[in-house]
Amino acid sequence: MVPLRTLIASLLILLFAIPAHGAPKPRPYSGIGLLIIHSFTAQRTADMAGIPIYQAPGVGRFAEIEASELPQLSPVLKSADGKYSVIVLGKQGTWLRIVYDDAGRAGWIHKERYWEFVRWESFLKGREIQLLPGLKKGLYALHKEPSETSPILGTLTRQKNLRVIETEDDWCLVIVDLTVAGWLRWRDEDGRFLIAVDEKFDPQKH
Repeated sequence: MVPLRTLIASLLILLFAIPAHGAPKPRPYSGIGLLIIHSFTAQRTADMAGIPIYQAPGVGRFAEIEASELPQLSPVLKSADGKYSVIVLGKQGTWLRIVYDDAGRAGWIHKERYWEFVRWESFLKGREIQLLPGLKKGLYALHKEPSETSPILGTLTRQKNLRVIETEDDWCLVIVDLTVAGWLRWRDEDGRFLIAVDEKFDPQKH
């Protein structure tokens, strides 16, 4: 018979042997839009160093962060070389409330004039997207109207390439394979992303 002490020790070893990365990373929150941070010129990399973070616009400075330390948005979106994308939760004039770490903590930063802030309805329009893997079955449904109770036109696979025509709140109108149009949710009720954006295709350049 195995002594109780030995059994407990074995269980503890197994517990700590489980990889910390076993749990899937939560899907990023969407907020109201995207801030793209970059230097004024390619040579002025110091423009992205030590970005002050405040508790409120211009009040209660409590931290500084390098642009390279901002949370990654993959698999939703990948930033271009030399640029860093960050989720914006709120806006007051030239002040933006951003998510500044992987724990989802937020603070206010002052937007430099050469940084780009774009709301999702503008950013997503014309872009190619795919649904993320591992979602609830109902989230792969293509609806006739932007509503859960609207008739379902079909079920999408995450391999399908979809072109966004317009957005309405949590929904976007897409064209599937250039033949069928319908509505799907691009973020869930908690505001987390349900889609991945093809960073290689920029509608502004086509």
